[in-house]
Amino acid sequence: MTFGKMLRLMIGSMGLRLVGAGLGFLTQFVLARSFLPADVGMIFLTMSIAAVTSMVAAVGYPQLALTQLPRFYSLGLPRLVSAFHGAFLRDLVVACALVYGVGLLTAQFAPIDSASRLAIAFGTLSAIPSAFVRYNSAIANSLRFYQLSFLPDFVVRPALFLGYVLIALGLGVGLSLPWVLAAYVGSNVVVTVLMGAIVWTKRLRLSDWVAAQPALSAALRKRSIALAIVSAVTVMFADIVTMIGGLLLPHDALAVLGLCVRLAGIAGFVIQSTQQFILPDLTEAVIKREDHLASRLLMRLNLLSLLTLAAGLVFVIALGGPLLGLFGETYRNGHLLLVLLLIGQSIRALSGMNQSLLSIGGKQVRTAGACIVGLVIFVASWMVLAPALGLLAAGVAVIIAEFCWALMLAAQAQSLLGRRGDLLWLLTRR
Repeated sequence: MTFGKMLRLMIGSMGLRLVGAGLGFLTQFVLARSFLPADVGMIFLTMSIAAVTSMVAAVGYPQLALTQLPRFYSLGLPRLVSAFHGAFLRDLVVACALVYGVGLLTAQFAPIDSASRLAIAFGTLSAIPSAFVRYNSAIANSLRFYQLSFLPDFVVRPALFLGYVLIALGLGVGLSLPWVLAAYVGSNVVVTVLMGAIVWTKRLRLSDWVAAQPALSAALRKRSIALAIVSAVTVMFADIVTMIGGLLLPHDALAVLGLCVRLAGIAGFVIQSTQQFILPDLTEAVIKREDHLASRLLMRLNLLSLLTLAAGLVFVIALGGPLLGLFGETYRNGHLLLVLLLIGQSIRALSGMNQSLLSIGGKQVRTAGACIVGLVIFVASWMVLAPALGLLAAGVAVIIAEFCWALMLAAQAQSLLGRRGDLLWLLTRR
């Protein structure tokens, strides 16, 4: 993949993400103006619970599919593709039983208020449809349907949700919290059907259930569970932050945190989506031992990541306050928090593609340990700093955890693979 094509794909994905972000921004603006901050905090908590439970339900298979399906396709092994799909379906059933069981017990017996119970109920309802959306997006990406792998989830879904809110307001219908959360779940169901149509000829089939091979499933499960843990610290870190905030913060402060972490996540998504674009080419280069090509791909990606996050950081420092003020004076207090969260995203970008290289090399189990350590460092730092820094403790804890996690991944890539994917290593190796 040339630099020009990578840039075009990045701009295209950025355009889709910006459209989706614009829809999400408008939705959040409408909700912030229509609900009290405490209710907005519960809406953000529901979205985060939906994201995390869908990751648990999918058991890391969407992330594993990004490297394994291109491998099977390039080697011409359709039977292994079906076996991979079958392994996902079988583990999905077990994981969903666990998700719904834990959700039910928590909602019934945990010492939480009724609003938090509502968030848990609707969040876990989205687990299955959201898990299928993630998996079908991975299939589309593996087939190089790059734009289509993001369009339904990041444009269509927020458009449906926003459409419901605007229609309700236009008709003068009172927007209650349960109806808003139900509309969010419904938008996920619609997108699930749409994603299945996009990958129609390569979609999951019930017949894949019997195509699963026990030996392959056992090997895949070990790696997919590790990737699910990794996703909690990488792709879903913003949702983990919001969920932990639900335990540590009042509902109105949670609204500020939820908004800031989502705005900071826009830059992180652009980087992650660009990484997914090059994964099929990078996987092929690594398998064929074309080290020079792999290094070129990694260098180009690192430079794009650095430029993107630098531009985002300048924008947030200059205009973050007025931007947050659009949602209300309560949210303007999150300006410095937003800057800190974006610095954390920048540290992650500087660590480059070490995680993807380790995944391609089959080292997911080893990297899961680093992710768990990083998450523990994040929670511990937040709890220690909270009495002195208040809400800002979350941003400082993110920076500390991202720095430690980046160092651990770099050390693992160097020791396990003999190479790294971060900018510093690539520059010295040139």
